[in-house]
Order: sequence, then structure tokens, then C-alpha cells
Amino acid sequence: MSSHLPPNYTPALLHCYLSHFNRDPSQLNVIDHDAVGYATVEERAARAKKYNEVASDYYDLVSPLYEQGWGQRFHYTPIFPGKSIADSMTAYEHEFARIARLKPGMKVLDLGCGIGGPARTITKAIGCKIIGITNNAWHVERGTQLSKQAGLEGKVTIVQGNFVKLPFEDESFDAAYSVESLCYAPDPAEVYREIKRILKPGAPFTFHDFAMTKKFDENNTEHAKIRNWVEFGNGIVKMPWVPDMRRCVLSAGFELLAEEDMADRSNGAPWYYGPAGDVSWAWRVPGWDDFFRVVKMSPLFLFIAKSIYRVLILFGFAPPETLTLMDTMWYCCRSVAIGGKMGIFTPMYVFTCRKPTMANKRSGSAEQKQEQEKVELKRA
Repeated sequence: MSSHLPPNYTPALLHCYLSHFNRDPSQLNVIDHDAVGYATVEERAARAKKYNEVASDYYDLVSPLYEQGWGQRFHYTPIFPGKSIADSMTAYEHEFARIARLKPGMKVLDLGCGIGGPARTITKAIGCKIIGITNNAWHVERGTQLSKQAGLEGKVTIVQGNFVKLPFEDESFDAAYSVESLCYAPDPAEVYREIKRILKPGAPFTFHDFAMTKKFDENNTEHAKIRNWVEFGNGIVKMPWVPDMRRCVLSAGFELLAEEDMADRSNGAPWYYGPAGDVSWAWRVPGWDDFFRVVKMSPLFLFIAKSIYRVLILFGFAPPETLTLMDTMWYCCRSVAIGGKMGIFTPMYVFTCRKPTMANKRSGSAEQKQEQEKVELKRA
């Protein structure tokens, strides 16, 4: 990142986000690290009641930094041999569109679309019409601007709303997908049921999401701490767990066709080498794109940057909250990298589902259908 301050930054943006996590509301200039790492069940439950506000405040704070440091697509990707992070992301979005069974002419809903990066890639590749929904007003403004610049006005439309209460009619979409977004809702089943409502019978629904893997142990203090770090660093109030996600998909009435942790497809390099700031992997990718992207997230760069900003703050050239913002982004990047290395977290667990048709409903339950049709995504 060329700067650790987003455009139009004000301390109020940081204070607003920290107010959801710090135990002392009068101390919002610094992170309450104890509250972040060792949040109580009651504290996490209180945040879950205002999940929409927490997520929106988070993205008000970090979206410009995301775009500046990571690009227009706010998600992780498996790394493919010989490809940079950006090129791997493009290749993966094309593959994701195939897995999601998207076809030309479809009316498709992108849930939690951010500023529309994946939607623009997919609609260019497939030729479908995509409507994206986000709870953040800045995402709508910026995403609409970028789509217009890309010549996709009318093909990618971004609206503001809550995916727990979608502002669309019943059975009005041919398909739906989500990329690292449904994890922001505290009750996955509620979201899945709402998505099922707006889909036509037989329509596919595919989502790629943050999740704690089956290796995660709630009773393991270190596991719980990393989970809490991921939540704070990414504006999430209740990280989903893969077994719960599977159960909720079925209880919502979807047919579960396939599931896979896409992190396992990363064979060019570990998917987490970017957020880990692991420069040793960046050297191996053709060109310099990854090197400069990754070095800015490396421990050495962070140490140097914080040292410089301490001097700037001392002489009044930068607000003191700059260091706190840098620490917030440390949680964002390092938590997912640490969780990924431990195997207890993945940012890209994929479920491929389908809304049953009337014929399927008569032939058996969603659970029975799942057992009949479940296949590996690589065969989808």
C-alpha cells in the first residue's frame, strides 16, 4: 500500500469500527487486543445482533485500502502454477462461473458483491446479466463507477440492501452466487432460505466463503483466538463452521450437489503467501506484480512503515490513529494466513447447490437427493 490512510479518512471511521470490539468506549484510539483475541460468548452474541452495522462500518474503513493494496476483487484465490495472484484470481473466477453453472442470458444475483470485481469478470466471460447487492453505500457508488468505465453499464448493476431481506420478488433469478460474503450473516440458514425464495425452481446457487474447517476445535484456546482475530480483522461477527454450513444448506431446502475447499487447489504456491507477506514465494512468479504487492504486507515493511509513521505522528504530520489502522490491517491479513497454515480456516470453501424443482420435491428429500447427486467440483 502506497499509503496506510484511505482517501477521505477521518478518525471517526476507525473509532466507529473499534466501538464494536473495544470494551472501554472511551478508549477508541487503540485496539483492545485482549477483547479481540479473547472475546466472551456474550460479547460475540451482542455483535451478532448488529451484524449489518458492523460489516458496513468495517467496509467504510477498509474498502479504499483493499482496492489500493489488493485490487477491485476483494477475495482470496487458489494460486495456479506460473500465475500471479491477480492472474490466478481471474482464472479462478472463470472456473467459479463454470462451477456455478452460469450461462449466457441468465439473470444472476451476486450476494455481497463489494465493488463488483468478480461480477465484471464473470459477465465478460459468460455474457449473463448480474445484479449485485451490498449493504455498503460506498460499494454501490464505486462499483457503479467502475462498471461504467468498463463498458458494462446495464450488464452489471449494484444495489444497496441486506441479503437477509432481499428486495426482490419470489422466483425472479435464474442463478445466484456469492464470493466471501455470506459469512457476514450470523445465521447462515436464514440467508440460504432467503436466497432460495428468489430463485426459480431448478436454479443453481453456489457460494465461496470464509469458514472454520472441521479441524477447528471450539474448546482449543488457540483455535478460538485465531477465529476471533479473523472476525475482528474482517468485520465478521460469527465465523461459520463447515459442518454447520452443510446442515444449514440442507435445512433451507437446497439440494447439495458438491462441496470443496478450494484452498486445496492451490498448487503454484500456498494461497496465503500474499496475506502472510511471504516474499520468498513472490520471487517465483513471473513479473514483479506479486513482489510489490506482497512486500507491502511483509513483517519488514510493516516494521519500517510503523517506524516512519511514529516520527510523522510525533511531529504532527499524521494522526495517531494511523498506527491503529495499520494494526487493524495486520489482523485482517495475518489472521487468515495463520489460520490457513494451521488448517483450521479457509477463505474459499465452496458449496454448489440447486433449488429443487417440483419433480425433485416429489422424488425425495433434499438429504436423499444430496446422496444421489453429490460429486466432486472438479467433475461438475
